[in-house]
This record gives sequence, structure tokens and C-alpha cells, in this order.
Amino acid sequence: MYERFYNLTLKPFTLVPNPDFLYRGETHRLALTTLEYGILNQAGFVVLTGEPGMGKTTLIQQILAEHRNHFTTGLITNTHEGMETLLPWILLAFGQNDKNLDKLEGFHAFQQFLDKEAAAKRRVLLIIDEAQNLGANLLEELRLLSNLNKDKAPILQIILSGQPDLRQLLQRKDLTQFAQRVMVDYSLEPFKEEDTIGYIAHRLRVAGREEPIFTSHATRMIHRLTGGIPRLINQLCDTALTYGFAEEARFLSTKIVVQAAKDRSKGGILPLVDTDALTAMTKEQEAAEQSQLAAFAARPVPSNDAGRQNASSASPSAATPARQDTNDYYERGLALKKSGAHKEALQQFSLAAQDASLTFRAMAQVGICLKSLAQPEEAVTAFRKALQAKRASSADTIQVRYLLARTLESLGRTEDTLEQYRWIRREDPNFKDVAERIDRMSGRRSPSTREASSGDGSSWVTQLQRILGASK
Repeated sequence: MYERFYNLTLKPFTLVPNPDFLYRGETHRLALTTLEYGILNQAGFVVLTGEPGMGKTTLIQQILAEHRNHFTTGLITNTHEGMETLLPWILLAFGQNDKNLDKLEGFHAFQQFLDKEAAAKRRVLLIIDEAQNLGANLLEELRLLSNLNKDKAPILQIILSGQPDLRQLLQRKDLTQFAQRVMVDYSLEPFKEEDTIGYIAHRLRVAGREEPIFTSHATRMIHRLTGGIPRLINQLCDTALTYGFAEEARFLSTKIVVQAAKDRSKGGILPLVDTDALTAMTKEQEAAEQSQLAAFAARPVPSNDAGRQNASSASPSAATPARQDTNDYYERGLALKKSGAHKEALQQFSLAAQDASLTFRAMAQVGICLKSLAQPEEAVTAFRKALQAKRASSADTIQVRYLLARTLESLGRTEDTLEQYRWIRREDPNFKDVAERIDRMSGRRSPSTREASSGDGSSWVTQLQRILGASK
């Protein structure tokens, strides 16, 4: 309905689990890493829990997509409390149940299936979603089936995904034996505000929109109302986009978000977390938001043709954003970078860099993001642009020049690196390990054991956090 109006290629806030929309913010990135760790380390049981709407099923779909070619996988999604036995459903998940087998025959069929996979040197991954519905008896059945694993390396691995009730169930005394077999578990927590900001921007980007639609204050309001629960964020954003389309509003303000939230919560079906947030904005907040809306409106309107997913990537310098707007870009970039979303942060810092007063800090952050994305050549260019914006020597410029030198050193560009280190030594002879690095690169001594082992790790990148995160 509203996709063409907002220059989108598809609906960004659909409720259908889709790995393409997976936002790797702090909580989901750690959850995915935990699941990967459990799988790769051959954990017999892995448990993932979280409140409804936290994206557990999307994570499961991502795991299936990544490991479908490496494992024989089976997925059970329709668990319910009335299930008397789990084995027929497991056989069906692996395509092994072609007739009505009794329990003994089913057990034998499953054992033969595992033996066949073991002989082919394939591991078997069983994923059970909504596992809180299993109950103690079916969990005990799962534990007994896991005894079919042979030798030291288990053939059968099981991932249980469910609501917090699953965690409480596993804490029961009569399930102690099962709980002891859970090698890895993770509990998904709701988004923090910076994750909500990154999540909304990410889903819009996947749907073909690089530039924001929601104002900063509207995004913060969405976070307050939804408590950072992805499914509620999706529902509220989708409703707000529908309202905005009806009003022909190119950008969505807090007023539109609040109206959408009020209408959706009238029947009590949409469980908003903080209804007290549905209050009038202060005059200062209204003024700031109006300034941002004006800055948004000053930008060229992207085309609505079939190739519009690339139209919004045109140079944003066609209309220089207002000061308040660029500050918001910079703040959003910091939040995204903190959550590990370096690609998304990179775009926000690039927009902030259009403001001459922010160019130095923003381009330095661009360099850090590029370095984290394994793009050192581009990082060198960004650090140089930052230094061009602030030529006067200061502690800040020395720090950025040091980052530039370390990046050049990682690229093996010795002469360029020495030029930067020597400049730093002239300004501050005792700065960090510059003198030692000059000596070593000039061939006057061999690197120490400590230097040789330190390599070009990411620790030096954090040097800018003090000056770039604090000097706002």
C-alpha cells in the first residue's frame, strides 16, 4: 500500500520471520554467536529463550539457512501441550515417517536413521520451536533419544527455542538430568534504545530505503511504547507508515506515531509497554522535531521507479542538513557502532560529516568503521579527510594521525607510515610507542616479543573513543 509512496521495494516491518531482515544488534548478535558456538562445539542440547516477539524464530531460520548444507536438519514448530509422544514428529521432521509406526518401531527407525547419517559422516540437527509446550514428559523423551549418540562426537544435536517458561521448566528438580546436558543457553533481552534505532534503520534499508523516514524523537517514542520488543516495533511502525501514507506525510513525526499507537491500543490487543509515554511533547522537543522535519523536506525526493532502491544512495550533499539533524546522525552513528552495526553506523557518520563542525569527528568515526569492516584502504582515505578538516595540531589530531599510521602500517606502506609517525614524534616525542615503531621500521632493532605478538589488533582502534565519544 505505502511502499511506492515511501520509495520502498517491499514492506519493511512484516511479521513473517525472514533472515534477510535479521538485525545483528547486541542481543541478537550474541544469541547467534551462542547458537553457532553450541553447534560447532557439538553441544548435545542448546537452549534459546526470550519473550514472545523477540525474534527467536528469525534466529532459528538464520541458523537453518547457514547450516542446511552442513547438517541433516529437522524443524518442529507445532508443539502443543496435548502431544503424547514426540518421536513421530521427529521422524516426520526428517522425512522418515512414511507409515504409522508404534513406539518401538519408531525408535528403531530413528536409530537406523542416525546410524546411516553417522556412516555418511553427517551430523543431525533437530530444532524444536515453542519448546515450552513440551512439558516434563516429552523433555525426558528427548533426553533418552539423545542417548543414541555414539562415541565421543555426538551425531544428534538438539536446539530448543521457547518462551521464558522453558527456562523455568528446566529448573524443576525432576528435570535435573536434562538440565545438566544443556551445554549452551542464551536468553534474549529486549532492545536498548540504540538497538531500536538501529533496528528500524536496518529494516528500512533492507526494504530499499537508505534515508530515515521517522524523526529521531519519533523513533525514541517507538522504543518507549514497545519496550524494545521487535514484533511490537514492527506492528507500530507498520501502522505509522500506513497513517503517514494516508496523510501524504513524506516523513513520520511523533504525532503520527502517537496517533497510530493510540488507535492500535484502544481495543487492548496491542500490548504497549509504556502508555504513559502517550503525552504531549514539550515545546523544546516540538521545535527540535520541526527542525528535523524541515531538514528532511529539504532533501531531493527519490524517484519511485523500479530502480528506486539505488536512488536514495545519491550524494546527500545536494542539501546540507540542519545542525540539529547532523547531530542526530552522529549520535545515531555512535549508537549503531556500539551495537556492532558498523555498516549502518558508517552511513550515519557520512551524513553527519556534511556539517563542517562535525567533519573531523565524523570522518574519524568513518575510518574506524571501515577498519572494522576490513576495508583499510578506504579507512586511510577517511582518516586523511578527517585530518584535512582540522589541520591545527592538537591531542585529537595526533590520535587520528596515529590511527592513520597504524592502518598504513597494516597495509605494508612503510614510507607513508614513517612519515606519519615522524610527524607525531615532532609534536609529541613521548606519544605511545611511536619512537619504538620508528626505530623498528627504520631497521635499527628487531621487534620485541610483546610487539610481535600484539600485531595489528583492534585495541588501538579504541583510542578515539575518548575524544570522539566525549567531545560533542
